Amino acid sequence: MRKQRSLSLVLALTVWMTSCTTPEAVRKFTAAAKDSTALFPPVARDITASCIRTQLAERPLTEIADVGTEAMAACKPLADQEPNLLGALKVLTAYFGALNELAAEGVASYDKEIDQLAASIQSAGALGAPEVQAVKGLAKFLFNAAASGYQRKHLGRALKDADADVAVLTRALGKIVGTDYDRLLRIEQDALRTRYREALVADKNPSTVAQALLQDRWRADLATLDGKRRAAKDVVAMLEKIREGHHKLAEQVDHWSTAEFVKTLNPYTANIRGLAADFRTAF
Repeated sequence: MRKQRSLSLVLALTVWMTSCTTPEAVRKFTAAAKDSTALFPPVARDITASCIRTQLAERPLTEIADVGTEAMAACKPLADQEPNLLGALKVLTAYFGALNELAAEGVASYDKEIDQLAASIQSAGALGAPEVQAVKGLAKFLFNAAASGYQRKHLGRALKDADADVAVLTRALGKIVGTDYDRLLRIEQDALRTRYREALVADKNPSTVAQALLQDRWRADLATLDGKRRAAKDVVAMLEKIREGHHKLAEQVDHWSTAEFVKTLNPYTANIRGLAADFRTAF
């Protein structure tokens, strides 16, 4: 009888410990998602910067004037959207940071700036009402996680509640980077090609050395833009893997400890890490 009671106690303790322990695969995925989204702000800033570079590249070769103000004015609609985009990225990164803290430490920290960012984001341009609502939803989770003292046991519920918001926001961000930003980079590439060709043709007394230097600069600039376009594709792919992996977590919250689920989740983590490494070669 005593042995049976001891065995029952061991089994109960094992079940309790399992319920309080988050599988390593979940911790690694949330860490990868947090680390990768933290890489994206330079891309958000380069959207406006690409527009400005294009404006400058399209100016006449013989022009000697400070036209920075004019270039910035032409790109103002993009510049006005930049704070929204940066704010949305910060909230998304903070969300995955909180998930990782819950998975690893059992308690989520809170940055008061998140409330201000979420409140300041307005529906405009590529971030419409659904995306703004998604940002506010994730910010609300972060506040509740801190105010209500969320612990590791709340992680599954949080994932389910936030899954739709994560899907909406990551899709929108993917479109902004994969479509809008890539289009701006292609326009910039065309403007640079035209400018370098015009510079070569305009030189009435060409120097072999000068032409070689100009061509080297041309190739370097185009290679930089090619790298940024590749990085944009990496961002889109990372957001897709994050969205799909997050959905798997929410969908199978009661099966995290199974070997089958770990095999399902680990490739998402590995893909995100690999894409992030490639992204860093350009940014």
